[in-house]
Amino acid sequence: MVKKYFVTFIDDFSRYTKVYLIKHKDEAFDMFLTYKAKVENQLNKKIKRIRSDKGGEYVLFNDYCVKEGIIHEVTPPYSLESNGVAERKNRTLKEMMNVMLISYNAPDTL
Repeated sequence: MVKKYFVTFIDDFSRYTKVYLIKHKDEAFDMFLTYKAKVENQLNKKIKRIRSDKGGEYVLFNDYCVKEGIIHEVTPPYSLESNGVAERKNRTLKEMMNVMLISYNAPDTL
């Protein structure tokens, strides 16, 4: 099955970005757990705060964040500017993907 979604995790300080390709939106929580484990093991840092929109794929985050002491900020609906870093990063990623597909003469259906 084709992975047609992606989830990004962006560090506010360094703007380091990790992109995970996923088949279904409900895999976002599993990718967060993977990202969190990598941050804690490789960088010896704790995630203190995450920011997301009110998408259904982020419902599982609420209980987990309360249990782990992580602040989960949810952006207001229809206010892209409140999470501008992520919006710009996602737009940049999509534009890069489109350029790569065009340069490889991929079909327009992709």
